[in-house]
Amino acid sequence: MNYGKKGASRKDKRITSTGTLIRKKFTVIFCKALLVCFLAAIVIGGCAGVGILKGIIDDAPDINDIDPTPTGYLSVVLDDQGNQTATLVASGSNRVYVTLDEIPIDLQHAFVAIEDERFYEHNGIDIKGIIRAGFTGLTTGHFSQGASTITQQLLKNNVFDGWTNESWSEKVERKIQEQYLAVQLSKVKSKKWVLENYLNSINLGQNTLGVQAAARRYFDKDVSELTLSESAVIAGITKSPSAYNPVSHPEKNAERRKLVLKNMKEQGYISDKEYEEALADDVYSRIQQVNVEYVDTNPNSYFVDALIDQVVQDLVEKKGYTDTQAYKAIYNSGLTIESTQNMAMQQICDEEANNPDNYSGDIEYSFSYRLTVNKADGTTKNYSEQTMLSYYQSSDSNYNINFSSQEEAQAAIDAYKAEIMEDGDTIPEGGESVIFTLQPQTAMTVMDQSTGEVKAIVGGRGDKTGSRTLNRATDTTRQPGSTFKVLAAYAPALDTAGMTLATVQDDAPFTYSNGTSLRNYDNSYRGFTTLRYAITKSINVVTVKTLTDISPQVGYDYLENFGFTTLDQKDIVQSLALGGITNGVTNLELTAAYATIADGGTYTRPRFYTRILDHEGNVLIDNTAETHTVLKDTTAFLLTDAMKDVVTVGTGSRAAFSGQAIAGKTGTTTKNRDALFAGFTPYYTCVVWCGYDDNSPQSKSGQTNSPKNLWRSVMSRIHEGLEYKDFTQPDGIVTATVCKKSGKLAVEGLCDCDPRGSMVETEYFAAGTEPTEVCDHHISATICTASGMLASEFCPAETRQTSVYIIGGSPNTEDGPYLLSDTQNQCTVHTAASVIPQLPSIEAPSTKTDDTGNNDNKNNTDTTKTPTDNTGNDNTGNGSDGSLDNSPINTGQN
Repeated sequence: MNYGKKGASRKDKRITSTGTLIRKKFTVIFCKALLVCFLAAIVIGGCAGVGILKGIIDDAPDINDIDPTPTGYLSVVLDDQGNQTATLVASGSNRVYVTLDEIPIDLQHAFVAIEDERFYEHNGIDIKGIIRAGFTGLTTGHFSQGASTITQQLLKNNVFDGWTNESWSEKVERKIQEQYLAVQLSKVKSKKWVLENYLNSINLGQNTLGVQAAARRYFDKDVSELTLSESAVIAGITKSPSAYNPVSHPEKNAERRKLVLKNMKEQGYISDKEYEEALADDVYSRIQQVNVEYVDTNPNSYFVDALIDQVVQDLVEKKGYTDTQAYKAIYNSGLTIESTQNMAMQQICDEEANNPDNYSGDIEYSFSYRLTVNKADGTTKNYSEQTMLSYYQSSDSNYNINFSSQEEAQAAIDAYKAEIMEDGDTIPEGGESVIFTLQPQTAMTVMDQSTGEVKAIVGGRGDKTGSRTLNRATDTTRQPGSTFKVLAAYAPALDTAGMTLATVQDDAPFTYSNGTSLRNYDNSYRGFTTLRYAITKSINVVTVKTLTDISPQVGYDYLENFGFTTLDQKDIVQSLALGGITNGVTNLELTAAYATIADGGTYTRPRFYTRILDHEGNVLIDNTAETHTVLKDTTAFLLTDAMKDVVTVGTGSRAAFSGQAIAGKTGTTTKNRDALFAGFTPYYTCVVWCGYDDNSPQSKSGQTNSPKNLWRSVMSRIHEGLEYKDFTQPDGIVTATVCKKSGKLAVEGLCDCDPRGSMVETEYFAAGTEPTEVCDHHISATICTASGMLASEFCPAETRQTSVYIIGGSPNTEDGPYLLSDTQNQCTVHTAASVIPQLPSIEAPSTKTDDTGNNDNKNNTDTTKTPTDNTGNDNTGNGSDGSLDNSPINTGQN
């Protein structure tokens, strides 16, 4: 730095120069202008925002013109002919209004604690909650944290229920109006009024709106009688009535209940002791006991129950409704739901499902049992049929609750009660109930494969005692057994793995990769077997080997494409081919999968309705078919043709009826716990399941025939009067004459000369997959009967026997007696030494013998010769023309 006089002078001149002063002045002016512009932008933007906000608020309905109390219209269900079949109403079984003084304070506090902790403090909107949600959204990028108050939820459910399928801007507009009206409503209505109407409006799952309906549905008691633990269960449902349903998802609801109780404790509504006692309450066993005996006065059919489930799902997914809005729309908004149900078909299904002639064996009865006991020490214990089973199965693993009459079942219940009751125990009024159920049970779905329309379902046999009860066709998952063979193994094998119906697997003793042995259902093994025959006779080993060749992962991927939603990654194993899966499948999804094959490889989502109209007749949802391709049409045809054999000459022959082409597949599981028949005609697809609800074995003779009996009885009646149709053969199908033991082109003189009969058949193929090579499993060979070995040139004619044999197979199969070993040796009985002639001892002057008997005439030639045919060739089997004349082995290949 230069701090001298000259340096200081130069610096002073720079500072005071005209250019420097101009630059400084321009910088100051620019900064002031920028600040003014920024402030102006804020003012203008603020004014615009205020204007927009004012416009949105001005568009909101006047607080005096709205009524957030729960109201609604009757909804109706029509069948596929336009006839009304059901009414869906909000009152009665759906909602029962109660005043706030009838609702326990614990239940009120439970909802406040989990939904709106500052409810008693704010003026309709929660500013702190909005700031918290906004800060969380800005810091995480996810604006999913809610800040909606109970007042806002009341308005959204009862005033803004038409705002669905919104764009982002529409959602913002509705939210602003919702908050504005919440503030206005708080000015004219008390907190008690808001809370009372909210608690009577909220959707609480299982077709219940409001806390009174929920209390009766889940606990069979009036809302005023709910305990703290029970109140927390109901409050926990609100966030998602489907996901936190305590009947279908008790474990998820338990997590939510714990959070409700935790919030109540932290917000000062309950003590630590009350919190611990509520957590320790075995509330979910009571819920399950009530569920099995739930009865309403006008129960919906199984079809309507399934229809409601699908409508709710579609309103949420397609229209953006909340669960509460969806249920309210169904039970309050006057919808007209045009269902796919055909009442004539439904009546046939119901009649046959309840016809005892379709079942093998006598009717049996199981039961759902509930018992509450007040113990002498003041405690309460609950019992059910499950605790009864556990009690007796601890000493007898085969004990079950299926009895030949209701009287026998009741006697077993009385004996159990006598054993568990102690001195001083009492049963309170209403503390015992039992509902008897016919066994074995059944499930059935009939579907039009060309449209995906479900025409009829049966969720069980016997009287249906309530709405939204157990539906075995749509809700219950059971093992699919051998019906999975076609879907998991053969469909992908033919579709993408290069296999054909003529492809053979060696049906022989087999071991899974984990070391477990696999056997066929009849304990026999057939040797080389085509895929067609394996489908026809439901052969386990061939199926598993086929899936192993294509890989279980490929089979799993195809099953998912067939529409199954209950699969687990643990199912990607070899036993997948036989239906050995973790969770089982529903009857409905199994029907849709077989309908895919019936419709030429196109999967169509099962539809229970075609349209939903709103109260004014406008189309709310046009439920057009949702489809995707699973299989080539040629693959679907080949599978169908093989399954025709199942019905004509295979395991499903009992399901056959005249007048229509039929294809299908049988299925059973271990110890016959499940028995199924999945089949279709060119018109409809139907799958029938039979089994015990408690998964007991079907041990009585012929019980596995029940699904086939039912299928035949139902489908023969459904098809009465329908024109005969055969399955349509698509372009790209060719035929070839093949050998059933190799799957390759048959060789005349070999494949048609198998000792068991001709193995030649004409098979269908997708063009380009037909075989080009000739059979390599049949062989012609000449055997010496004296040794059982290949005949040599030394074997005499009378011991030489020529026949056709199998090579490359397994000994412990039906091919075993006809196998020719690859290492088969030539005859050891007849050798060169054995055929040298023994010359007589003749004295001749020119011949001398030594002491060993050998001829010492060196010029004498051997009189034995190699046999020759009339062509001059030797008979060693090395003839150049490859003929069968004298060669011990001929494969038929050139």
